[in-house]
Amino acid sequence: MLHKSSQERYEKLKKVFGRLMEHFNADDLDEFVQTANSLREWIRRDGTVTQEQSAALERFVVQESLDWQICHQLANQQKHAGAMPRLKARLRPASNLVVKDVHLKPGCGAGFVLPPSMRVIGAGDEIEIECDGRSESALAFVIRTFRHFHYIFELAPIPVSQRVIPTFMQLFNY
Repeated sequence: MLHKSSQERYEKLKKVFGRLMEHFNADDLDEFVQTANSLREWIRRDGTVTQEQSAALERFVVQESLDWQICHQLANQQKHAGAMPRLKARLRPASNLVVKDVHLKPGCGAGFVLPPSMRVIGAGDEIEIECDGRSESALAFVIRTFRHFHYIFELAPIPVSQRVIPTFMQLFNY
């Protein structure tokens, strides 16, 4: 096994997130999605996580969560190459959201500037996720999803009175 704990798996997610912020691209997006999707089971099976960490995970992986549905559906579509879900999965209540397609425009993603450093992050490929007739920015999805796991691993273990919520720039280590 390459990773022995959910913390190690999160460290991998953090590295992939950093690469995406340096140059947003489909290969790293695929790795981010696969790693984030797998963290649900890693956390659930890790006896060292706190009750608050587990509760934060369960609040994120609900059917109503746009980001979780995008993550989970993209990961399954990549893993199963478009195969039909098993009968048991088809009988479960459907999500409110269905990921239909991903649109890639190589080199067209401008990213955005982080003041005061004026550093551009997330530039590279422009990737849009089509969900039930609307388009979601893959860059925005990645940032929101990473923030969920950042909270679970870096804030939830700290007593509430000692927590310092990071600024947007601190999240990117700038």
